[in-house]
Amino acid sequence: MEPKPHLAPYEKLAERLRRRIRAKSLEPGAWIGTEVRLAAENGLSRMTARRAVQLLVDEGLVERRAGRGVFVREKGAATRRIAFLAGNLLWAPAVRVAQAVQEAATARGVAVEVFDARGNLAAFLEMLASLPESCTAGAVVMSQHDAAFNRALVGLVASDFPFVVVDQTLSDLHGASVASDNRAGGRIAAKALLDAGHERIAFLGDLAADTTAARSQGVADACAAALVPPPAVFDIPGQRFDDWEPAIRTRIAELVGGESRPTGLVCSCDAVARIAMRALAAHGIAVPHDISLVGFDDDPIAEWTSPALTTVRQDFDDMGHRAFSALSSLLDGAAPRHESVPVALVIRDSLAAPKALARRTA
Repeated sequence: MEPKPHLAPYEKLAERLRRRIRAKSLEPGAWIGTEVRLAAENGLSRMTARRAVQLLVDEGLVERRAGRGVFVREKGAATRRIAFLAGNLLWAPAVRVAQAVQEAATARGVAVEVFDARGNLAAFLEMLASLPESCTAGAVVMSQHDAAFNRALVGLVASDFPFVVVDQTLSDLHGASVASDNRAGGRIAAKALLDAGHERIAFLGDLAADTTAARSQGVADACAAALVPPPAVFDIPGQRFDDWEPAIRTRIAELVGGESRPTGLVCSCDAVARIAMRALAAHGIAVPHDISLVGFDDDPIAEWTSPALTTVRQDFDDMGHRAFSALSSLLDGAAPRHESVPVALVIRDSLAAPKALARRTA
C-alpha cells in the first residue's frame, strides 16, 4: 500500500521505510542505504531524503553510522548521532566543553563523534564543510574566530545543517551560538584592578575574535564608569593557530617602554597572561609588585603560574550543556538562538595595589 497522496515527499519516503521496518522486511541492524542513495532511488533531493531519515531517527527506528549510512536501529543503540568539532583538544577549555556535551548527550541516548583538527585550520574547515554529507544529525562546533571559519558557517546555513557554535556570538548569521558574557567579564576584570587602586590599565589580546573584542570593550566600560583614562589596547595579530609568543613579547616591550606605563593589565585569556608574565619578567618587571595581572578562562594553569593568576572564570561545563540543549532544540525544529553564560572573578596572587598606593598605606 502506497503512502497517502497528501503527504509531503519526505513523509512519503519515511512512511515507506517505516512500513518495511515494522513488517520485519528490514531486520534490526539491516543497512537501508546512504541518504544520497535513498535520494537517487526515489527521485528526491538530498535534503528531502535527509528529512525523511531524521523523522525515523526521531522515532527511534533507524540510526546513522558515520561513513556507512542508515541502519535499522538495534535495541539499545543511540537514536541520534551528533558531531563535536574542536580546533585543538590540547586546549583545556575545548576538552571541558566536549566532555560536557558528551555527558548531556549520553543522558539523552545520543552518540557523539569527536573530531580534533590538532591545530590544523585547513583540516578543521574541511571537516566543517563535510558535515552536511556526514551521517550526523547536527554538530557542536568550537569557534575558530577566523574569516574562513565564518564563511564555512554560511555554507552550513545554506545546507540547512543544524549546528551550534561555542565561544562566539553569531550576530550577523542565522545560527545558534553559546558564549560567555565576555563584556561583563571585561568589566569584572577591570573593576578588580580599579578597586585595588589602579588607574592606568591596559588590555592585551587578539582583537580579531569577537569574544576578545567584547572583553576589551568591557574593560573600557569599567574605566569610563570610574572616570579614569581609557585602557591602552595592545592587539595580538595573527591566525588562531599561530604561535602568539613573539607578538606578545613585542606588545609587552611596547607596553613597558611607553611614557605612562600601566600598573594593571587585563589579558584576553590565561594563555596570553602566562606568556605576558614571562615577558614582563624578562624586562625586570615583577607581578604584582610592579604590575598587576588579570587573565580570562580560569584554565588549570592559572593556579600554577608564579604568582597564581587572578582570572575571570568561564563555566565551560555549562557552555557544553547549553550547547547540546540548543542543538537538541534545533533538531526538534526550534529557531536558532544565542545563549549567554555568566562569568565570575577568581582572585589570586597576581593582583595587588599599585606600588605608590602600597607605599602610602604602609
